[in-house]
Formats: sequence, structure tokens, C-alpha cells
Amino acid sequence: MAYWLRYNLNMKRLLFLGADHAGFPLKVRISEELKRRKITVEDLSPKFVDGDDYPRIGTKVAKRVAASKDKALGILVCGSGVGMVIAANRVKGARASVGHDAREVTRAREDDHANILALSGWKTSLPMAMGMITAFLKASPSKAKRHVRRVRELG
Repeated sequence: MAYWLRYNLNMKRLLFLGADHAGFPLKVRISEELKRRKITVEDLSPKFVDGDDYPRIGTKVAKRVAASKDKALGILVCGSGVGMVIAANRVKGARASVGHDAREVTRAREDDHANILALSGWKTSLPMAMGMITAFLKASPSKAKRHVRRVRELG
């Protein structure tokens, strides 16, 4: 059984989604799976390819996540995931990380208090994405003094 199928993701948390043209197909499948699991999803992606530049989308999702005061998380998908992370991390209160595997995503959420997960639309399958999203949703920011101090240093 796939890692992500073992967990019930019915959590009372809002997820903001965003994708450019390279991440759009994966984002659609992620959105469908999350909605099937009754997770509240708000898709902030443009409806048309014109205007789907990753800086705009990453910034839009990051602003909404940051404004939610830790009540919402974000999932971004572009070709590599890197462009979205760069855009999102320019927003105060946003802490975005590229996901490569579930362990890394868990550590980013716990140690670095990441509130946005970025995925590669080129290299991430739906099972891989859902495994990382499950890990992201299940993890909580660490209250360990060293982690809190380091996140505070980020501003």
C-alpha cells in the first residue's frame, strides 16, 4: 500500500494551491485527490496560460498563507519547484521549501517551520506528491528552542 494511503488527511486546514503551466497537470491531480479526502482547497492558479508566470503565482499563494497566521498552508507546483520557492520566500511570513521526499518535507515543516511546499511538475508523480503532502500535513512546527530561535532569526 502506498505511504500516503495509510493516513487519513481529513484535517480542518485550508490549503492554497498554485501552479504555472509546467506544474498545472500535477496540481490538478493533487487538487482532485485532496478534495476527494475532504480537505479544503483554494486554487489560486490562473485559469489561462497567459499570466501564469511563477513569480506572480508563488507570491499570491505566499501572501495568502502569511496572512492566515499559521491557519493555512500552501502547495506550489512549477517545473522544478525552485522558481516558486524563490518567489514565495520573498513574502514576509512565508517559509517555502522544495520537496524531494517525505522525510525531507517533514524536517522542513518541523525544524524550519515551512508553511509552503513546492513540488516539481517535471519529476514528481502523484504518489510521490501525495506522500510528501501527507508528511507536510502531519508534521507540526517544532517548539524546540533552537528551532524557534532559528526561525525567529529569519525575520
